[in-house]
Amino acid sequence: MEETIKHHQPIVYEVYSELKQHVGKENAISADSLSRIFNISERELREVISTIRTSGELRKIVASCNFGYYIPTPEEFTAANRRLERQAFSLLKVAYANKKKAAKDGQYIIPFGPYYKSVFESFGTEETSD
Repeated sequence: MEETIKHHQPIVYEVYSELKQHVGKENAISADSLSRIFNISERELREVISTIRTSGELRKIVASCNFGYYIPTPEEFTAANRRLERQAFSLLKVAYANKKKAAKDGQYIIPFGPYYKSVFESFGTEETSD
């Protein structure tokens, strides 16, 4: 029998094995529960989930919802993937807006009311509050 080469840390396979038991959105397991089961932080869990999601070796799709993580059924796949696409586009919009604001840093603003400063300040400092 041919030995399978494992490309990930053991925790990745352990979490993946647990997730495979949560098929369907109604069986989602919360990040808090997974973190407690594996004694890792939620941040570490997110990194593990990211590894699972992008791995070519681990074949199941991992979806998420407000209740946690799960393996979607074929009927749930489109909605689960649409959620990821919406999140990605939302983050791209924020990144684009940040670039526009950063490009204005230091430019003069014509004040039209009491709430405007004379210079656009897009980066925070200890002296500024807005």
